[in-house]
Amino acid sequence: MNPCFETATSLARAIRNGKLTSREATEAHLERIGRLNGPVNALVVVDREGALRAARAADKAAAKKGAKLGPLHGVPITIKEAFDVTGLRTTSSHPPIKDNVATADASLVARLRAAGAVILGKTNVPELCADFQTDSPLFGTTKNAWDPRRTAGGSTGGGAVAVAARLSPLELGSDIGGSVRNPAHYNGIFSLKPTEWRVPSRGHVPDLPGKTRTVRYMGTFGPLARSVDDLELALRIIAGPDGHEAEAPPVPIGPRSKLEAADLRIAVLETNPLVQVSQDTAQVVQATARLLSKAGAKVKRAEPEGLDWTQSWEDWCDLFQYLIHALEPLPVRERFFPMIDSSDPSARSAARGARLDMAEFFAVLDRRDQTLRQCEAFLDDYDAWLMPVMPDAAFIRQSQKEPLVIDGKPYPYFFAGTSYNYLANLTGQPSLVLPCGFSKEGLPIGLQLTGKKWGEAKLLGVAKVLEKLLPPCPVPPSYAS
Repeated sequence: MNPCFETATSLARAIRNGKLTSREATEAHLERIGRLNGPVNALVVVDREGALRAARAADKAAAKKGAKLGPLHGVPITIKEAFDVTGLRTTSSHPPIKDNVATADASLVARLRAAGAVILGKTNVPELCADFQTDSPLFGTTKNAWDPRRTAGGSTGGGAVAVAARLSPLELGSDIGGSVRNPAHYNGIFSLKPTEWRVPSRGHVPDLPGKTRTVRYMGTFGPLARSVDDLELALRIIAGPDGHEAEAPPVPIGPRSKLEAADLRIAVLETNPLVQVSQDTAQVVQATARLLSKAGAKVKRAEPEGLDWTQSWEDWCDLFQYLIHALEPLPVRERFFPMIDSSDPSARSAARGARLDMAEFFAVLDRRDQTLRQCEAFLDDYDAWLMPVMPDAAFIRQSQKEPLVIDGKPYPYFFAGTSYNYLANLTGQPSLVLPCGFSKEGLPIGLQLTGKKWGEAKLLGVAKVLEKLLPPCPVPPSYAS
């Protein structure tokens, strides 16, 4: 058994059954990180001594007769650099807080530790988690596990590469506009964006340490892994209120739905009106729909009646802009005002949000409620909604100022990069990514399944059915041994 090629679930089982020690698993991952991390720059903090100390403690605990072991007992994992981990830097790649050292674990990190996880280190992010490329002013660039010329995704880019390259079996990430989903898609792994407020945010940057909490909408936190079972295992550990935030309700997850393909009703969206997906992506959607249909699922091309894609994207972007401009002084915000006439919809949104117009802020929230009602009513008739994660496979790294080109057609950068992920953030519905195919160039293409709010149990059941129909989680050729 090579521990680096096992899932978190299988590692936990092997450690619990005495077939593997935590130290063996941890040392194997640390050796692989030392050998392979340099070229891709996935981990930017490696806590070798802390990880080995935790592994020794895990083995000592496991040796005690009748010991009650947590679900991740002794399993090495990684954490996105934006989360507080006691004694380690937490900067979110933001130079003004480059020397910030966490004095306590983020709530979710504490829960993973309590479940027995051993923290190997922290993974790279773009500045303030605000890009779908991972180019850090503090830590440098993370490169795609399949092609170093291409984006790793973002903002959980380092974590996705670590999981894909078998440097870590499990990563804790965050997502306000696709940040656990697009990196999973680009690197050929699994990820889960839970329901909004399913998991607490305390100890994640942004918000900045010591500042008023403004990121109160749409952001959520979830795992990246190499199986649906691992996503579920992690979710059940991190879910639930922590007593620090008023928004997080104690909604139980419930048991995973035991489903067969013949039980499923799946809505499929091949492309949306905002950005036309690449031919490669469309073919993967079509092939996955056929796979489900052949297995007995009822599959239909469909979308919520009356959904205004343009308005809902603008509402997502405007609400995000309100959150990030909320604490800025007027002279800073005024610099955005002239962008109201820009040809780039993201720039126009920044100009609207910078005005901090409270009447319009509540109008956005009202329209958000309407979009949620449309999407929830739509999913009354389906078990999940299958659609692309991004318009194309991983692109060659480029400036944010350049358009994203999809099959020869240019689109504004942030508009294109959020055009498929934004909706589940706006509605707060859970969304799960699986690796479903490849482009002509051999790059992975993932698809996302979206379910009803608080419906992770059913969504995981649907994903498990699809996972069984697909090939195993792929290994990037450079990391096959």
